[in-house]
Amino acid sequence: MIHRQVIVTIINAVAHYFWDLIKMKGHIMSKYSKEIYSKEVLLKAAFAFTDKMYIHLDADETYYIVKLTSKTGSDEEAMYSQFENELITQETRKVVAERTRFIREMIVARALSSTIINKEIEDKAEQDFKADEILTDWFDQNE
Repeated sequence: MIHRQVIVTIINAVAHYFWDLIKMKGHIMSKYSKEIYSKEVLLKAAFAFTDKMYIHLDADETYYIVKLTSKTGSDEEAMYSQFENELITQETRKVVAERTRFIREMIVARALSSTIINKEIEDKAEQDFKADEILTDWFDQNE
């Protein structure tokens, strides 16, 4: 018969390397690979849940460690699932933004280029006008 302490040690070792979700009283803790998610994505997902949960973020060499605690006492597992969906959403937004960056820059450049002042208009603005010409009513002058 295997001693109880040996079993606990084995379980702790396996949990250390293979855990995905650990439920503790009142909160859930999970690890997310740094190869899959960026720090920016993790922070954006966490920010989206600050109204519903207390969030503690930590990291080691290969994982981000996230501890979620419900503010309202609602179902932690459901909140955990929603948090993971938000991670995927934020990662997808990041990928789309990176892939469409050039197109967005071109659209903005094109929009701003149409606001460049024409040289002819600049020349007219520099002309001297007499006060009588400016203050004359258009209808009086052109009727």
